[in-house]
Amino acid sequence: MQSLFVPLQLAPSSLTQPILPNWSFHLFNVNLGASSNAAVEQEALEKVGSYGRQIGHLAEALELIVGKLKLLESKDLSQKEKDVLRVFLGDVSAVRQIKSAQPKA
Repeated sequence: MQSLFVPLQLAPSSLTQPILPNWSFHLFNVNLGASSNAAVEQEALEKVGSYGRQIGHLAEALELIVGKLKLLESKDLSQKEKDVLRVFLGDVSAVRQIKSAQPKA
């Protein structure tokens, strides 16, 4: 006699359901890396801004430098290096568009 294997699934594989979309509850923090000085990192987050805000400021500063130095027109950079800058500038532009499309708080 030949046996037949039929996969049987009686319950859903995922039991998550968004009750309040776009809400978050901060019951615990997830530490994804070791900090050499957690107190400084925490104070920087509180006084300077989130990592996203800090990265945004860095991106805007680099965008300014690339433009002022006309690096995309430079003969000192290879095409691959210029492509890296174009991808970066494209990301900065995409974030700017997302931010401008959001309603002001």
